[in-house]
Amino acid sequence: MIRLLGDFYIDELPDCKLSKSELIVFSYLIVKRQAWLREVLNILEAGDSYDESYVRKILKNLDRKLNAYFKVDLLKHSKIIIEHSINADINILQSQIEALNTRKQEFQEAVTQILELYKGDFLPFLDNPWIVSFRNLLRSLVFSVFSKAYFDPEIPGQIKIRILRILPEFYLSAVNSAILKLIAEGFEFSIADSVFGFSEGLTAVKLKVKEPEILNQILSKGKKASIISDTEILLLVESEVAKELLTVRSVK
Repeated sequence: MIRLLGDFYIDELPDCKLSKSELIVFSYLIVKRQAWLREVLNILEAGDSYDESYVRKILKNLDRKLNAYFKVDLLKHSKIIIEHSINADINILQSQIEALNTRKQEFQEAVTQILELYKGDFLPFLDNPWIVSFRNLLRSLVFSVFSKAYFDPEIPGQIKIRILRILPEFYLSAVNSAILKLIAEGFEFSIADSVFGFSEGLTAVKLKVKEPEILNQILSKGKKASIISDTEILLLVESEVAKELLTVRSVK
């Protein structure tokens, strides 16, 4: 598997090392599958310093470093065509999202598979303009799928916890101004019945508007909070803390 999400790694070539320019060209061709020499030169922002021979050199290096797994053909009129014999996480992810959009796959199954693939942003350590642009596009597509899953009552809580861990955008700090405003306005909260176990020692606790004293205790101990609806929030807390909170609720 060619891995471009979260980090760069090729399972079949664990010792493969690419320069920044080589990795940009490699990832661009993995995504686009074909391109022109001048197009790739522009992606590298190297047009003022280099000519197309620079791209040819990079393609030659890729062909050498990736052995038979990645084949580059340079056709007439400087058109680049690539073939690769191993899957790339980014291609599989795009196919999964496309299948969802065309209703060809069961939603929960697709979300689970996307969770397995999306280990992080697309090459997050590179600041090339095309990389950043594609990273943001991909992130928005994944965020859209995960948002739908997060608010779907049929999606198991364990999957929602994994979503919370992957995308920090679903988090709100326990001292978030919106939550403080809720407290100031006298809303009341309590722990709801749904508590989902989490393998890393964290537990998700869903709260509904009810009692402010309990809310204050929870916000002081909660590590992360996420707004679910106008009347509910979801907190990630240590499992032992969750037990305390449940005890507090039972006493109340």
